[in-house]
Parts: sequence; C-alpha cells; structure tokens
Amino acid sequence: MVEPMATENKVTANTSSTSELRAACDTGLREFLKGRGYEEMHTHTDVKLVLGYLGVLFCAIDFAYSWKYPFSQTKWFSYISVSVYAVTSALALAYSYAVQRNTFFVGYNKAKGHIISAGSHAKQNDPTYRLTLTTRPIRGRQDPPVFNSKPVEVKQPFAEWFYSDGEFDGAKFNADIEVAIMSLLTKKSD
Repeated sequence: MVEPMATENKVTANTSSTSELRAACDTGLREFLKGRGYEEMHTHTDVKLVLGYLGVLFCAIDFAYSWKYPFSQTKWFSYISVSVYAVTSALALAYSYAVQRNTFFVGYNKAKGHIISAGSHAKQNDPTYRLTLTTRPIRGRQDPPVFNSKPVEVKQPFAEWFYSDGEFDGAKFNADIEVAIMSLLTKKSD
C-alpha cells in the first residue's frame, strides 16, 4: 500500500500587506525558536488575562446582585464594578504599551540557561521587517552565563524572505535568524 506523500506546510502572505508579512515572519521565528529547544513563556498573556477576568468577575457579581435586588439597592455596587472593570482594562492596556510593547515571543532554554525575547514591528508603508532580540540569564541559576547584553536588531526587507507570489522562504529566514541569534549569544570577551 502506498502512503500519501507528506505535503510541506507552505506559508503564504499578501505581499502588499505589511501586517500579514510581519505576522508570517513572527510565526516563522516562533517556530524556529521552539525547534531550537526554547519553551514559550506566557507571562504577558497571563497578566492581561488575570486583569480581564478580574474586571469581568466584578461585572458578573454585579449582574447576579442586580438580578436579585432592585436597581436602587444595587446601584452603588454597579458604580464599583464598572469602575473596577474600567481600571483593570486600563491597566491591561497600559501593560501592553509600557511592558509588553512589540514583544511577541519570550522563551527560555533551561539547558543553555537563558531567556530570549523577540519583538518586531513594521511601519505601514515601509516593507522592512524590524526584529529586536534580547537575552538574559534565568533567575536563580547558580552559574548564569554571560551574554552580550546589547540587543541585536535585524532589519531586512520582506522581499528577502518572500517570493513574488507571497510564499515564505523559511530556509533563508532561518539562516538569517540563526546568524542573529549566534551574535546575540556570543559571550563577552571582557
């Protein structure tokens, strides 16, 4: 019996949409790092989820309280729940802008003893992918490795990694990212 051939997972993006091209590159980098033994940390998502659930919890309690008692008795709790919801939403937004920024991947490798953060952005009418990679040692490690503390920035036009029909050239992308990560993890000579 002949088994069907495994088809490659081709990634294509609209070449006139910088957000689609950036999303494809971000996904490619995430897969590359996971393939190199990095486990993704979901701290940024967890913080925003906790804030969101806290606001929704207050609103759900307000709903249940308002269902049982008339509005005149529950309006003070409605003021509190709406205020808590607004504050938690504002905190989540502030966290996204002030702490998370453009970071889309934070991963750790216990064997190598460090955490890598990757952030990217692309301007609206500029077809250039801007990637910033940073690293730090894992907290509490007995022998923290010393890495280059300066972030590595990669600026590359999307045309380097995409064919004219929008198909993603993963091999070329991975080779360029491998060079960037090696320069990031190069130990200081001091």
